[in-house]
Amino acid sequence: MFAPGANDNDAESSSGPSLEIDTDNDRDSAFGGDNQSSYTMSVTDSVYNYKYENGRRYHSYAEGKYPVPNDEIEKDRLDLQHHAFRLTLDGDLYRAPIPKDLQHVLDVGTGTGIWAIEFADEHPSAAVIGTDLSPIQPTEVPPNCSFLIDDIEQEWIFHNKFDFIHTRAMVAAIKNWDAFFKQAYTNLAPGGFIECQEITFPAMCMDPAITSDMSPFLRWSDLFIEAAGKIGIDGKSAHKFGPKLQERGFTNIHSKTYKWPVGQWAKGGKMKLLGKFVFEDCMDWLPSSALGLFTRVLGWSREEVEVFLASVRKELKEEKHRHFYARVVVWYAQKPREAGTSDASAYDIAKEEESLESDEERTARFRRDEAAAAASAPESAKSPGALADTTADLSIASPPGEIPTEAIKEPAPTTEDSLVAASADQEMTTPGPEIPEETQPAQEESKPEETIEIPKTAEPSVTAPTDAAKTADTEAAKTASEVADTAAKIDA
Repeated sequence: MFAPGANDNDAESSSGPSLEIDTDNDRDSAFGGDNQSSYTMSVTDSVYNYKYENGRRYHSYAEGKYPVPNDEIEKDRLDLQHHAFRLTLDGDLYRAPIPKDLQHVLDVGTGTGIWAIEFADEHPSAAVIGTDLSPIQPTEVPPNCSFLIDDIEQEWIFHNKFDFIHTRAMVAAIKNWDAFFKQAYTNLAPGGFIECQEITFPAMCMDPAITSDMSPFLRWSDLFIEAAGKIGIDGKSAHKFGPKLQERGFTNIHSKTYKWPVGQWAKGGKMKLLGKFVFEDCMDWLPSSALGLFTRVLGWSREEVEVFLASVRKELKEEKHRHFYARVVVWYAQKPREAGTSDASAYDIAKEEESLESDEERTARFRRDEAAAAASAPESAKSPGALADTTADLSIASPPGEIPTEAIKEPAPTTEDSLVAASADQEMTTPGPEIPEETQPAQEESKPEETIEIPKTAEPSVTAPTDAAKTADTEAAKTASEVADTAAKIDA
């Protein structure tokens, strides 16, 4: 897709007659305005004669090869999806163990160019070239980033071998993956890496009882696979890359499958943020994927497509108990440094898969873990009174609020007794007629006021958190830290 910067002499394409070599370096005049990216090659005006269909805009170069629009709605969706990929990779742009100081990088199907631009910023030593069928990249790009319009399924002609070749979300664009991997291998330098980050079909549901017969969303997924298959696109191709990479001679082959929740139903802060991104991505991807394919290939009318997609959106918004997700497979492999390596294990395929769990499942799992921990605890730990010391003072062992019998003393004077005593005192201090000593009533010896002493009761025992609860707290703290680190990486 695109536009070059400092490396105008590093690449050229033989994809079609509509491309002409720019010999005078007057790039702006080649595009007729300042609102277009600068390109390694000039192109004829026809490349901007976009095709409009069903209210959407499509590429004109190699018309019809890619059944997805290239308009502003789609550009915004691609940029949002870029952040979903970065969040998935914990803020990184790739998984392959490439060196930081690599020299030549190719981004196949660069779209808006956002991956190529950010990679160029992070790797100033690399000359990054992005290719696409549509000239929809920004005008402001790093000096080491360039773009060219090219059909990647045609023969590749580049002046330099690449240290890293990257593709992302090309499931609806590449029909012949065997040929693609062959050309990638040929154009990689010895020791170079290829990485493919692909969203694969079909869409999935955590509840296997939910099928496409009852779910419009799963029905849309099946229809996409059917329509794409009729024009030579395999929506499930990403699961089959391993043997293809082996056949072409790649070594150090690795695959990791990630799961993207559609909506914020999955556990963990990172997965909830990812689910929000994926939900919005999906809302815009539905018409982008269906309007072209369903009308051109399946023979639907635009109205039929729109009505059907409305039912899909309704399900995703209202049927919250249906936990849908998509699978993203990230492959990377290496071209051997020396041809014909004798190490057979180098051609093995290493696979990983990320787990996905809903909030409800997480809660149920913790409860099961707590129950299991309680069941396996020693008998002494199960009986609350078993640990009490029978020889201890009663005030310690007594339940809160219960007063030991021996701690109770004589009751204090009642209110009535106190009033009588106060009256007597007043009479003693008030002057009056002198009373003969022998007639004065005997004064009772005063006694100190008695009070009730309430012993301090034992503090309520605090049950130590179970291992499952500790694990939940640790996992929550770890997730919050990972999300914060990832957000910082993406912002950087």
